[in-house]
Amino acid sequence: VVRPEDDHGVTISAILVQHAPIFPALAYRFDTPSGSVVFSGDTGPSDNVVRLAAGADVLVHEVFDLDHWARHMPGPPADHAHVLAQLGRSHTSVEAVGAIAERAGVGTLVLSHLVPADGTRTTDEWEAMVQPSFPSGKVVCGVDLDEFALGSSPPEGRTRG
Repeated sequence: VVRPEDDHGVTISAILVQHAPIFPALAYRFDTPSGSVVFSGDTGPSDNVVRLAAGADVLVHEVFDLDHWARHMPGPPADHAHVLAQLGRSHTSVEAVGAIAERAGVGTLVLSHLVPADGTRTTDEWEAMVQPSFPSGKVVCGVDLDEFALGSSPPEGRTRG
């Protein structure tokens, strides 16, 4: 707990996550009277995110399509191995992000900080790539200025800013 419950009933917690070579990197949880939301921040797959997000209503988590990145990297493929290994340790793949949400038992997974963010995929395509690894919950691809009301189920609780 980094900020105990305030007059509005909000408690803020944080935990270290894996984003080497950056240290420290943190994920945050906000518990409110209306529900709870966790933000992964930049992170590779992390048991700490699972622990922090346990039972949360919403997990907002970064997602990285490493295969797409590998296919579009400049230079000879032999030079890619080191870069791809580092990216795989410091960001969370489309294959891993749903499993993290599933293990945490969250209700909704909101995909954020999409890589690639070049428009090669629609929000529906991102959601379809992740949903199979998160069978018990809802996957929503976040878009800049989206708002989600705790206590309602996205996308019904979603508004565009």
